[in-house]
Amino acid sequence: MSNSFLLNDFYTIESCVKTNESTIDVIINLNLSHAIFKGHFEQMPVVPGVCQTQIIKELLQDEIKNDLTLTKGNNIKFTGMIVPTQHPKVNIEITYKQENNQYLVDAKLFFENTIFTKFKGSFTQN
Repeated sequence: MSNSFLLNDFYTIESCVKTNESTIDVIINLNLSHAIFKGHFEQMPVVPGVCQTQIIKELLQDEIKNDLTLTKGNNIKFTGMIVPTQHPKVNIEITYKQENNQYLVDAKLFFENTIFTKFKGSFTQN
């Protein structure tokens, strides 16, 4: 997709499995040497929340094969820090429902029992 700027640079997809008609389970690998981590923060790098939201968008775009724009973040909770040196792999579960040109999304970023982000919102198809 044309507005996927983190994919294959900030992170790569290790696996993507469609578990049912409207859910994908993805494992990503973070690029520990990416410049974002030098500015956020070099002594203890963390994945910025805006990047986590962008990753959700990009993975959904890849699934539906169309560009999206975030239109509403109903409920976004960052419940834990993703420290790439501790969690170079992150699991992502995205459940979505299409209504006209809108995608209603419920997603979470996690590793084992640790949930980093819970996202409920909508994206508009471009």
